[in-house]
Amino acid sequence: MRNIRLLIWILLILFSYSCDKKETPLPESQVETTEMTDTRDGQKYKIVKIGSQWWMAENLNYYTSTGSWYYNNDSIKYSKPCGRLYLWRTAMAGYESSSLNPSGVKGISPNGWHIPSIEEWNQLGNYLISIGLTGDDLKATGTEYWPAPNNGTNKTLFNAVPTGTVYNNGNNFANIDYQTTFLTSSIDYNTGGVWGRGLDCDKSRITVAPLGLQNGWSIRCVKDN
Repeated sequence: MRNIRLLIWILLILFSYSCDKKETPLPESQVETTEMTDTRDGQKYKIVKIGSQWWMAENLNYYTSTGSWYYNNDSIKYSKPCGRLYLWRTAMAGYESSSLNPSGVKGISPNGWHIPSIEEWNQLGNYLISIGLTGDDLKATGTEYWPAPNNGTNKTLFNAVPTGTVYNNGNNFANIDYQTTFLTSSIDYNTGGVWGRGLDCDKSRITVAPLGLQNGWSIRCVKDN
């Protein structure tokens, strides 16, 4: 009888510990989602709060007469969810480079939003690290967009998909099945390029690299404070 009571006591402790572990908030519970409308063209975008920042959960798809393209110039296939690929000077719309947080660069963002600086992307990356997440947790799940095997979990509801790149002022396209790269408002003065943050199909980290000013990339805007 004594051994049976001891076994029951041990099982109760293990069950209590298991319940406590299940009650630990999941990363999904730490984000909020809603949508906003770009009053310029009526397009609706999903948006998500990750940490203290509100990010667009879809790529910017705002038309400009020059300096932006759909991948392969195919609006039917790539308008959603890829959005448009923008030259940096087009995205900035006359604003100067900024590495501030927040950047203060409206550029071609919807009203109440701005082009994020490299520091704002760093804030997002550091927040993910603080809750045990990686770049994989920004990626859409499955293999509809990312090639197999896709380690994306989309725990942040950021919905990142591979969007590729347009090169040489719209003359060449590449990497649609491999990566997505996001423009920032920040110039890398060592190379003369613009800082970009990206996600690759075979990497878990958020990549960082200077980007060419004659090439086009995706944009995720951040909500003004």
